Order: sequence, then C-alpha cells, then structure tokens
Amino acid sequence: MTADKASTSRVNPLRDLRRITQIDQEVVWHPYTQMSEYGAQEPLIVQRGEGVYLYDVRRRRFLDGYGSMWCNVWGHCHPELVSAIQSQAAKLCHSSLFSATHEAAIEFAYKLVEYIKLDFRFADEPPTLGHVFFSDNGSTAVEVAMKMALQYQNQIGQLKRQQFLVFDGSYHGDTVGAMSAGSISTFNRKFGSVLFTVHRAPYPMQVDPDDRPSNWRTAERAMEAQLAGLSDRLAAVIIEPVVQGAAGMRPLCDDYLVRVKKYCHEYGILLITDEVFTGFCRTGPLIASSKEMVEPDILCLGKGLTGGTLPMGVTVASSRVFEAFKGEWSEMKQLLHGHTFSGNPLACVAASKNLDMIEEYKLAGIVKQRSRELSQMLKAQVARHPRVGPIRQRGLAVGVPLKNAAGADDLGHEEDGGYEQRAEAEKVCQACLKKGVLLRPLGNVITIVPPLNIEVHHLEEIVAALEEGLKVLG
Repeated sequence: MTADKASTSRVNPLRDLRRITQIDQEVVWHPYTQMSEYGAQEPLIVQRGEGVYLYDVRRRRFLDGYGSMWCNVWGHCHPELVSAIQSQAAKLCHSSLFSATHEAAIEFAYKLVEYIKLDFRFADEPPTLGHVFFSDNGSTAVEVAMKMALQYQNQIGQLKRQQFLVFDGSYHGDTVGAMSAGSISTFNRKFGSVLFTVHRAPYPMQVDPDDRPSNWRTAERAMEAQLAGLSDRLAAVIIEPVVQGAAGMRPLCDDYLVRVKKYCHEYGILLITDEVFTGFCRTGPLIASSKEMVEPDILCLGKGLTGGTLPMGVTVASSRVFEAFKGEWSEMKQLLHGHTFSGNPLACVAASKNLDMIEEYKLAGIVKQRSRELSQMLKAQVARHPRVGPIRQRGLAVGVPLKNAAGADDLGHEEDGGYEQRAEAEKVCQACLKKGVLLRPLGNVITIVPPLNIEVHHLEEIVAALEEGLKVLG
C-alpha cells in the first residue's frame, strides 16, 4: 500500500481534522445540501451520541433539537436499544423474508398489530389493520402503499381506478411514486417528465388548537367535489394526518380527517395515511390517526419505528386489502414488490424493544406533558419576537415561522414550503448552533423536533438558544 493510500484509509479525525474535513467535502454527497456552500465552512463532524446530545470530533456538545431528521425517540445510544441490537447481532444479522421468515420479524409485526388495535379500541368498528409489509424507509413505505392500492383495485375489477388524490403542501418521500404524490414543487418540479399526474385538494391549516379556520368548510366542499367527480378513477387518497412536516409543520384542521374518511368510504376509495413523521408518539398517540379514531385502509410508518437507531419502514394493510392478494401463484395476485433488507432482524428487534419501552415508560403521556411545557416556554420567550409568526405545534413537532423585516409573512406560497427563502432561518439556526443547540430550517420555518424522552431542562436549553438566536435578525 502506498503512503497516500495508507493516509486515507487510517484517518484519525482528532489528529487529522483538516484531512477528514477535506474528504467529507470532496467525497460525501450530503442530502438536500448545496455542496458549494457546505464546503465553504467547517462541517459539524459528529463522533458519538449520548442521550439528547451529540458530540463532535472537537469534543463539543450539541443538543439534538431536530432529532436527527425527526426520527429520534429515546435519545442516542439508549442502553436498552443498544443491548437489544447487540444481542440480535450475535445471533442473526440478516435473513431474507423471501421464501423464509425469522423470529424478530414475526415478533415485531405481531406486537405492532396488537398496539394498533389498542390505539383504535374506541373506534366505531373493530380495527382491521393487521398485515405488515416491511421495507427500509419512509419513502418506500409510501411507495409500497401506492402499489398496494393500484394492485388492489386491479384485482377487484376496478381497472379504471389508477389515480390518486393528495393534498396541498403534501410530502411523501423522494422515490418516484412518493415524489409524484408530493405537492411541494421545490422537491419535484425538475423531475416532472417522469412523474405521474395526481389530483390535489386543500389541506386546511389550524394553528390554534382551539380556533378552527374559517376556510375549512370551503376546503371540505372542494375535496368532496373532487372525490365525487373522480370517484371511478381514484385508487386512493393519501394524507398526512395531524400535521404536514415538510411543508413547515402545518397542523391539519380538527376533525378534517374524519371527513376525508367519510367521503372515501362513501365513494369506495381507499384511504392511505402517511404517518412516517407523525406516528410513533411524535404528535401524541402511537398511531397519529387514532387521535380522531380514523382507521385507514393502509398505514405507512417509518422514522421513529426503531427509536431512531436503524432504518425501517412498514406498510400496514387492512384485512379487506390483504384478502384481495390471495390466490394461486399462476394468477400473479401476490403483492409484486420486495426489498433485500425487508424485515432486517436488527431493525426488527430495535423496533420491538421500542414498542416495549413506549408502553413501559408511558411515552404518549410524556409527550403530552412535554408538549404543554414547550408551548408555554415558546409563548413566553419566542412568540413575542416581532419577526416570529404564529407558532405551529402538535405534540413535539414544532414550526416557528419567520416574518420579513416589515413584519409580513415571508413564506412565499404557504403550501409550497417557501424553501427558496431560508436565509434568515438558516442564520438563526447557525446562531443556535453556537449556543450548542442543533436545529434545522424548513424554508423560513425553524423546526423543533427533539427526542421524545426529552427532559424539561433540555427544552429550556433549546428555547433559550432560539431566543438568543433570534437576536441576529435585529
């Protein structure tokens, strides 16, 4: 091995920070990152995590205020999750679910279905979500759901039902099908030539939980008119219940999901809820749509599934959907989809342990309490800043929108996220970083999405840093 090769294969970041920074900027292509800007400053190189904190190669500590892209449930390296993963790794790291199975997948799928039943136990009808299909991230969970819906309609003889209705401001992932279902043009307009057409309905936002927006009835009538006019062509409706994350934490009007379900049932259209972000207690209950006792036909989960440790996505189907895929092999009714790492044993045991911990530590109650405390702090220390718009919050999913210097809304098209106008929010987040708190802007909306087991003093640390960070705006 040459000296140059040896130097690149054994880099110690504490001894050779300049070299590893150079390698990162030249070799690693970061997601949703403008690499020419990224390379203009020293990156934050994380070395380890413990609890709600990340530690970098300079031994600095940062509170993970955006939950490592919204997936962290129990903080970093929680000993119970680490122990479960280590124990499984000593027995079986991976075995395919193609033509075989394994205990870890069986146990988690069973537990998940049982917990879903508990969340919907007060629904008008007995819950039927009971069939778990494994994938490896949120985008694929949605992609699988869309293929399920299309194949389902085909196999019950509804051959014209090949389209979807989604909502303004929606984001469902970055694979082609999921991207087609998205409504934020920043993410998909450059790929328009390969995307399929979807129909879009209004998503009435309700910032104040006690004050329903005046336009909700207009939005409902528009949605119903679309569903009625397209009823023979729609395979499914796809919606993010409770809150749209990527659009800037836009909370859905109360009871609107109930109305969506009502019209889907009336016109024979499947309902898909994308709970990749909102599920697993991020907005309160384990299953976000159970807040209004609305059981979908197909449920998509990701992010918090494994507590934020390993990649996993699942798509859970109702019995009605599942039964349409049974038949003889020669009929090719089986779900025509699969992933090499579907139901990976390491991810499954992490997800199973995560469910155990959610019940044991009563996480839904913790989130409810911390949500109230965070809301009070934000009202007292942040909301009164002249550049801050009405703060959006559901559970521990928070968006702090910024106004422009004149005090007006600076978000551009609300439903499109305002992503091109992120400069000032980025400036605030950089100021927070100097205070030891890691946040990430969505356009000109600063998001707070911390680990769900966060303590009050950690919330105080986040809010204090944000209050100080806002001073850069004058």
